[in-house]
Amino acid sequence: MIEKIRKTYDALPIKNESIKRWKDTGNKVFGYMCNHVPEEILFAAGIFPVKFLGSPVDIVEANQYHSIYMCHYGRSILELGLQGEYANLDGVVGAYSCEGGCNLIQVLMETVEFSYTEFLHFPHNAKTDLAFRFLLREFSRFKESLEEYIGSQITDDALKDAIAVYNENRKLLRRVYDLRGQEKIPLLTGVEVGEIARWVMEVPKSEANAILREVIKEAQRRVKKEFSGPRIHVTGTVLPDLELFELVEELGGMVVSDDLCTGSRYFWDQVATDLPPLEALARYKLERIPCSSMCSEFVAEDRVKHILDLVERYRVDAVIFTTHKWCDSQQMDRPFMIKELEKAGLPVLSAEIERTIGAGQLKTRLQAFFEMIGEQKNVS
Repeated sequence: MIEKIRKTYDALPIKNESIKRWKDTGNKVFGYMCNHVPEEILFAAGIFPVKFLGSPVDIVEANQYHSIYMCHYGRSILELGLQGEYANLDGVVGAYSCEGGCNLIQVLMETVEFSYTEFLHFPHNAKTDLAFRFLLREFSRFKESLEEYIGSQITDDALKDAIAVYNENRKLLRRVYDLRGQEKIPLLTGVEVGEIARWVMEVPKSEANAILREVIKEAQRRVKKEFSGPRIHVTGTVLPDLELFELVEELGGMVVSDDLCTGSRYFWDQVATDLPPLEALARYKLERIPCSSMCSEFVAEDRVKHILDLVERYRVDAVIFTTHKWCDSQQMDRPFMIKELEKAGLPVLSAEIERTIGAGQLKTRLQAFFEMIGEQKNVS
């Protein structure tokens, strides 16, 4: 089953077989960029939400529409749209995240034809009652907009069913992460879990849940292999591919934990089931693991605490801090977070992403980093 995921996964919507099957049933498929978008509302409307993962493609047309002083990940999303890679998407939903991402998604909506577009305003100071009331109203507006588009009502029962499906997905993904990171002898590799996490964002959750159960069973039947290399946590936002994970394993280590937008930040927390569904979704989005674009009081401290919780849960030896070139919010967070992580006794390696992680240059630095980790472990 794990091998099947590897063979069928493709981040480009135009090549995604799950999208084709979904559309064959007469249903709609929407793309989105930021995890602020409430997928459950779309799913309750019979719409399959697909996360834009970007691609390490050459930027040819996008630079004519958007400043080059933005991460390659964001510009690649626009480039793919301009090249026709989103031809099988019916709609796009944006949400207020970083300034560059907001501008880019709106340019995409204006330059590529979709039958539905919507932009959700998201409060960046999440720790106030006003933020909750604002977001609840925004989600209500979004729901009404979708109802007008599909021509039918999205009931509370449909929303509750969608929340149940997504909560089950989050629970299963946590189990997958635990099979890699919590075990002294990992039953899944860092690369395999990275592939699973990205694949889940590109298939309907109802389909993904059945396959994840089989993945877990298959992993539990594996012959255990001893692993004593460096156990790495990767922090950042979005990685364009799994080149970093592959390089870590090539050098004898393993990524056992992360707080990426394309990793644990996507699924870590559960949506409450004892509240009205829209209220539960609004609270979930405001209270989940914060990203660097948020500006609530102590938001960086909250991120550090979450990373340290994962470090303890998965017995992490060191952290790789990935930062996209031209990402102001990450660049501002980085000095404080690295200082706090090092204060907690963790070696930290900083790696900048442009088009890719740049494995050629990073390899030598990682080798030296792993040697330092080994020396520290021997001393302790």
